Amino acid sequence: MALNHHSSLAVLLLALAAACAATDFDFFYLVQQWPGPYCDTEAGCCFPGDEKPAADFGIHGLWPNYAACRPDAATPNRTSCWPDFCNATDTLNLSLIKGMEADLRRSWGTLSCKSKDATDFWSHEWSRHGTCSGMGQHAYFRSALDLKARLDLTGALLDAGIVPSDEAEYCLDRVRAAVAAATGGAAPMLELECNRSARNETQLYQVYVCVDPDGRTLVHCPLPAQRGCTDMIKFPPF
Repeated sequence: MALNHHSSLAVLLLALAAACAATDFDFFYLVQQWPGPYCDTEAGCCFPGDEKPAADFGIHGLWPNYAACRPDAATPNRTSCWPDFCNATDTLNLSLIKGMEADLRRSWGTLSCKSKDATDFWSHEWSRHGTCSGMGQHAYFRSALDLKARLDLTGALLDAGIVPSDEAEYCLDRVRAAVAAATGGAAPMLELECNRSARNETQLYQVYVCVDPDGRTLVHCPLPAQRGCTDMIKFPPF
């Protein structure tokens, strides 16, 4: 009986340690991607079912992050700025997100030509980021969908007169202020990422919104960053 008791205690301690490791982060990035720059800078893009999605920001991921990079416990002489792949045995189980597939395909689809199956994308995001979130699979994907529904980035830009265009350029501060309106006007709660078009023009690519580990509450970003944007940027069509 003593052996069984000690074995059970060891299993419990290991489970608690794993749970603590999975929630050992400071905030989430909810990352949303504008599809035009993806198609422009990747090897084109492909549409699931050959049907072009709506011109709207799509979820790239909900990523746990550290407020400051730290030594990597598993790899000496290496630092980590976020946790990833926290549980190799916890793979995506579609039965656990049953009922969300339609919303996920609409809001968290894939444009990759390598795999037109969005479930491959979801599986990767869950394995790399979701397993470190401290949430179950249903709660993780539901949190991302609910956050996107609250943050109408496309509508906020259009309301500010920032419309997709091959020709127009927009002041970065104006774009940031417009996107901030979707978060309640709190610019420190977000970061913008730009990339370069095929014509070497700077264009809005992704928006990072900072979220509390509870997966619901917007927070100020602890790591303000300028991700490749210049004073004037394009908002390309899709």
